[in-house]
Amino acid sequence: MLKRALSFMAAILVVLTAGTGMAHSSSKWRWWQSPKIIEALNLSPDEINQLDDAYVASRTRMIEYKGRVDAERYKLEEMLVRPEIDEATVREQNRRMEDARSDLAAERFNFLLMSRKIIGYERFQKLTEIQRQWREARRKKWEQKESQSPSK
Repeated sequence: MLKRALSFMAAILVVLTAGTGMAHSSSKWRWWQSPKIIEALNLSPDEINQLDDAYVASRTRMIEYKGRVDAERYKLEEMLVRPEIDEATVREQNRRMEDARSDLAAERFNFLLMSRKIIGYERFQKLTEIQRQWREARRKKWEQKESQSPSK
């Protein structure tokens, strides 16, 4: 059970962060545009188009949700800097901000599910493994850099 939960969490991280170091397209988040990923997963042009379409729709919603999060956070910050505050109003504003954050997280997760649906179980597992290897290589590179830097 724990192994499944960890695999699931790793899979979430794959789709949400895979593009950071892998893609060479106009957007760092479009991991499916990386020639290495296309080859490794044997992505078809139709699947790439489906992922592009899903990304554009999802990214548009995420931008809207992010704007809502920022607006609600700003309102909360403004309430908190006032000399006098109404706790109930501040708590309600915090709830609105958290609801906006929740909507943003749900949209990210929706894109993860859509990606998983498009590429299927086996290739999604392969993508998860590619991401794990990439993170490990990145960690080793960082550790090597740290060990070579002079002590403070």
